[in-house]
Amino acid sequence: MSDDDDAASDTDEPHAPDESPITDEPPATDKPPATDETGPVEPTASSESLLLTYAAPFLGVVLIAIGLPLAIVGGYVVVQDGVGLCGEPTITATPADEYEGALATIETLPAEDLSAAERAALEEAIDSPLQEGTVAGELSNRETLLEGAIVEYEGERYYVQIASLNSCLEVAPLLFPIGIIAILVGVVGVLTPPIYRKMAGFEERMRNGRME
Repeated sequence: MSDDDDAASDTDEPHAPDESPITDEPPATDKPPATDETGPVEPTASSESLLLTYAAPFLGVVLIAIGLPLAIVGGYVVVQDGVGLCGEPTITATPADEYEGALATIETLPAEDLSAAERAALEEAIDSPLQEGTVAGELSNRETLLEGAIVEYEGERYYVQIASLNSCLEVAPLLFPIGIIAILVGVVGVLTPPIYRKMAGFEERMRNGRME
């Protein structure tokens, strides 16, 4: 009798519900990684800096645009004399009778007022088939010869004018290095967004690796 009572009590005893372990892990999804036209996009923090994403490339482009002309002009100044891009001025001497009276209003410059270098250039121009001579020295009548003047030399009248000054371009000596630095900083600014994304993705992968 007691055995039957024990069996009955066992059947009436409630069963404890099965408790399954509860985890905080989010459900797995099959969502593919984000991609763009260059391939998979590295994971980045949700609060990606607008300064690094937009302002840095814009400032980089501005610096490159400013640095290029500075570097070009500064580089030209550095090499202009060595490659013969500047030098001594030249004058032309044309017989006045070739102009048929068109020089009536042109100023007359006495030959005695010419400097030694100007006189040597005049003689060279008179003897040259190109009617040009190089002023290798002081150009004392620069303003007058820029406008053109009549010079009487050895009984002949010539219309003498500066054909080319060939003067060297003069700018601040630091223009070239400033331009190069601006270009380099600009390139860094343009490359900041992809570098930032790569670094953020690397940090996130390292963080996930430590959590595992």
